[in-house]
Amino acid sequence: MRLICSVVGVSASAYYAYRKRPQSGPAQLAEAALVDEIRSIWAESGGTYGSPRVCAELRRRGRVVNHKRVERLMKRHGMAGFVPRKRRVTTTSGTAHRRPDLLRGDFAASAPDVAWVGDIERHEAFSNRAVVKGHRFVLVAASALELRAA
Repeated sequence: MRLICSVVGVSASAYYAYRKRPQSGPAQLAEAALVDEIRSIWAESGGTYGSPRVCAELRRRGRVVNHKRVERLMKRHGMAGFVPRKRRVTTTSGTAHRRPDLLRGDFAASAPDVAWVGDIERHEAFSNRAVVKGHRFVLVAASALELRAA
């Protein structure tokens, strides 16, 4: 930084003093007006709009503004959009979706076609397809997936 200051002909202390000074005049008024407009857009959205949507709305209203400036001003003034949390997938516990065990663990059939046992890995309800372990997709009727007593 000292090299740049010496080339321009300004002391380093003067440059850093300039950087610490607050903005004055028209630039400060323009920024305050922009912050007010950003705050009104953010409030109209119920505090849900983040910087991309606020920036898009400013552009719709005819303001030429950089997205990084909107981000910086929103952060500086404590405005943040709503970020929905990812939902956790839960399953119901208990026996709510279980079918009754009609064989009760007795897999020895007394005659052919008395008890059929299969292991369905996945059932796609809308297409009536099921994947039986180790096999390809098989078209099945929805009623065929229910266990029925003989």
